Amino acid sequence: MDFLKIIRSLEELLYEAMTWLVFYPRTMWRIATRPLETTSYSEREQSDAAAEQYIDTLSPPLLLMLTLLLSHGLALGLGAKALETDSAIGKTLFGSAQNLLMLRALAFSIFPLTAATTLLRRRRLAIDRTTLRGPFFSQCYLTAPFALAVSMGTVLARTAPPEAKLAGAAVALAGVAWYLAVETLWFRRQLELGSGPAFFVALWTFARASFYWILLGAALVALLG
Repeated sequence: MDFLKIIRSLEELLYEAMTWLVFYPRTMWRIATRPLETTSYSEREQSDAAAEQYIDTLSPPLLLMLTLLLSHGLALGLGAKALETDSAIGKTLFGSAQNLLMLRALAFSIFPLTAATTLLRRRRLAIDRTTLRGPFFSQCYLTAPFALAVSMGTVLARTAPPEAKLAGAAVALAGVAWYLAVETLWFRRQLELGSGPAFFVALWTFARASFYWILLGAALVALLG
C-alpha cells in the first residue's frame, strides 16, 4: 500500500512538472503582452476555491520561483561560478541549489511585497494576510519578467566576453524600464491617478524595494565575512 502511494505521488509530481512546460511560457507571454489583464485575472482567481485557482496558468509565486530556477540554470550553463565561502552560514545558504533558490526568491519577493503594501497604505486599508494576498500575487506576476531580465543581464555582464557585456547591461535596463512602465499602469488603475503621479509612486516604490534589496545583500556579505 505504501509503495502504491509513493508511485501515485510520483505520478502526480511528474504530471505537475510536465504541465509547467505548457503553462510557464503561456503565463509569461500573457504577462509580457497583457500585463494589466493578467493582474486582473490573478485578482479574480483569488475569489475561487483553492483547487480551482490558476488552473490554466501557473500561480504567481510558483511562476516567480520557476523563473529564478530557470535563470540560475542558464547562469550555470553560461559558465557562472557558484559562490565559494568558508563561512558556516555561507555554506548553509549557498551550499545547495535549493537554499540558493529560496534565498533568491526571498530577495526578489521584496518587490511585490513593497508594491502591495504601498497600494494598501495609499488606499488606507489594513495590512493583514487577507488584504495583502491579492496584490502580492498580482505583483509576483509582474516581477517574474523583471527578475528574469535582471538575472540574465547580470549573468551576461559577469560571464560574457568584454564586447558582449554591454548587451547584459542593456537586458537588465530593459527589464527595469518594462517593470517601471507596467507598475505605473498598475498604480494608475488601482489608485485612479494620472500618469505622472502614478509614475512617481511606481518609481518611489521601486527605489524603496531596491534599497531593501541592497540592505539584504549587505547583510549577507556581512554574514559571510
